[in-house]
Amino acid sequence: MTTDVGLWLSRELDSVGSLVETHLKSKHDAVNDVCGYLSGYRGKMLRPSLVLLSWRSVQESNVVTDDVYRAAGVVELIHLATLVHDDVLDEADIRRGGQTINSLWGNEGAVMLGDYLLSSAFHLCSTIRNPDLNLLLGDVTNTLCAGELVQLYHRNDINLSLEDYYQIIHDKTASLISASCKIGGVLGGANDETIYDLGVFGNSIGTAFQIKDDLIDILADELVAGKPTGKDVAKGKMTLPAILMLEQNPNCLPELRSALENDDLTRLKKMLIDTSSIGLAEGVICELVDRAVDSIGSLQNNSYGKQLVNLAKQLSEPI
Repeated sequence: MTTDVGLWLSRELDSVGSLVETHLKSKHDAVNDVCGYLSGYRGKMLRPSLVLLSWRSVQESNVVTDDVYRAAGVVELIHLATLVHDDVLDEADIRRGGQTINSLWGNEGAVMLGDYLLSSAFHLCSTIRNPDLNLLLGDVTNTLCAGELVQLYHRNDINLSLEDYYQIIHDKTASLISASCKIGGVLGGANDETIYDLGVFGNSIGTAFQIKDDLIDILADELVAGKPTGKDVAKGKMTLPAILMLEQNPNCLPELRSALENDDLTRLKKMLIDTSSIGLAEGVICELVDRAVDSIGSLQNNSYGKQLVNLAKQLSEPI
């Protein structure tokens, strides 16, 4: 963030953050009070960053239009809504080192706040007056919710297939990241081929991002992760390293079932390391990053396209 591109991005993200805060302002003090706690949910603002960088990588002007700010705000609002709802589903008390909305206001308050964020996102999107973006974001939001429902349906399903796993993480994570890249291309006036390539880039890094998040849940300390770890095990979620372990070592099934049933993260972690399944999952992340970088080769002749590549490559760094 100390490069010229990084400084530009930091300034523009501040503008997006201010837009989101202004858009969420309500005539009701109670709503404003609850929304005030959302500052603790805001991380690196990956999705708005992708909108901004994708937009800037396909056209010459460095003057960000109101529509680009609004689109970046929309994807951030949708993402915040998913975080608030996820904390309810995971019964999480900590998010980025602070208390979650559900721990402060109860599940009822968190669910309603998530709904308020989603409705605010579509209200903001309507001000862009681009029906194609409305349709794209409507489809993505449906996809996100469907992905969460399918994941809940497969809770404690130790026989979850690799295909189903990838479909779930595409729907609940990669779809919005891919859409963020495509939206930047659309608003930047890119041709259909470039918009498609940006979508492939976003889908690849979105998938890699979720796999890495799954690995963090297994391997990282809570202080490093900024949230409780081991939640996937506690909720009976099968993730990539466990699926790969069973593919390579079917005889591990009874011990894996026992570890999951007893919420034994230490035992699961040892199994995944001993069978090199963690390393296999890390290899998949590297393959996805390479695919992402290759997909936007035509955009790497400018510093903004190069920054997209740098974001992708950060996912290959060890946990």
